[in-house]
Amino acid sequence: MANTLVGKSGILQIGDAGGSTPVTLLELTSYTIDTTQDTAETTAMGAGFARSFVPTLNSFSGSADFNLEGDQSGVPQYTGIDRLDFGTDRTVGGLLLFPEGTAGGNTKITGDVVITGLSITGSFDGIVTGSVTFQGTGALTYGTS
Repeated sequence: MANTLVGKSGILQIGDAGGSTPVTLLELTSYTIDTTQDTAETTAMGAGFARSFVPTLNSFSGSADFNLEGDQSGVPQYTGIDRLDFGTDRTVGGLLLFPEGTAGGNTKITGDVVITGLSITGSFDGIVTGSVTFQGTGALTYGTS
């Protein structure tokens, strides 16, 4: 039987470009990574009734949702969130995603990203949550921790 992964074990870290000095995004609740493959058409006149294509460039993007934590005095903890700040010189950051946790031998997905959006949301009858979106720059790498 296959070893199905459960979502509750996921850990997302954001660090400097290349994945150095990673900080775990606190209270992760969900994440998505989308990959795309562009194509170029190579169909020529007289080639019949079917179009033909070749692969060209690929890219990735994604998002993550989280709960904003507070310390014991209720002050929000921005550890990890500061890596998402547009006001710093960190225009490119390193993304490390561990779908099944950071234990040795587990799946690890890495790549450099540009943070494209950050939302913090709160309501009188709920908790404060956040969402970050990112665009990959360069290749997405699959490996093990």
